[in-house]
Amino acid sequence: MNIWVERSIKLARSTGYLDRLVSIYPPDLPSDRPLDDVTKRRIRELHGQGKGVELLKLLLDISRRGRNPFPIEHPYVPLLRRERDRLFDKNPGVVNMLAQTILSLPVERIIRGCERSADINRVMGSAFHSWLRSYFPKQGYPVLPESQFKTYRGIAFLDASNAQVMKYANRELGCNLSQGRDFLCKVLDRFVIGEARFLSTPGGSQTRDLRSTLDFVKDKTGNAIRVAVLDGVVWFHRSYLNMVSELGEDEYALSALLLKDFLESLR
Repeated sequence: MNIWVERSIKLARSTGYLDRLVSIYPPDLPSDRPLDDVTKRRIRELHGQGKGVELLKLLLDISRRGRNPFPIEHPYVPLLRRERDRLFDKNPGVVNMLAQTILSLPVERIIRGCERSADINRVMGSAFHSWLRSYFPKQGYPVLPESQFKTYRGIAFLDASNAQVMKYANRELGCNLSQGRDFLCKVLDRFVIGEARFLSTPGGSQTRDLRSTLDFVKDKTGNAIRVAVLDGVVWFHRSYLNMVSELGEDEYALSALLLKDFLESLR
């Protein structure tokens, strides 16, 4: 078994694993995102008047601003939100179908849907980024802008969003990534690119996320070491353990609590 997988399993089953993980992933539930009174009044007016298309436009605009979600999950909503100017008027069938679906809901359910809290997995991702930027500089490993990152000779992280990490890794390291990643680290003249996941329950989207992350690790394209930083049920659930146990010796998956050890082992 891969030594980092083995160490992670042992760590996860030792006393205080979750207690230590709290410093990385605080167990704070995301708060609701209330709409202002003017917006709520407008939603009620359009709903009461049966103006489904206008209500749909308003709800798309609300979710497009980024703070509040669309009130229901629907496969066409993300595309309509992103490409509204190109698609809305050209696809009246889908638009009217969505408008009628919205009108069929009680108006208070629509408002509650817009005000619901952020997805817990997104909150966890944000928590990892905050921890990384707080913890590692205290260990002497700075988070640096690109101009300083390129020439730094110790251990340092690139100060970048997930999308910026992808662009840098593709441009400078030839990684050919198709989506953003959580961090890029430099260890002397070596580079480490990583994806962090906290999996709370097995099955469904969590299984897809784990499989996608492990596929990322197994891909050797580019001049960077790839690592999956995994925590939660992955170290306990049998099928997940089977998945991570299949990694080769140069394919890395480990708990975030071991990330510092892993980076230092590369020096």
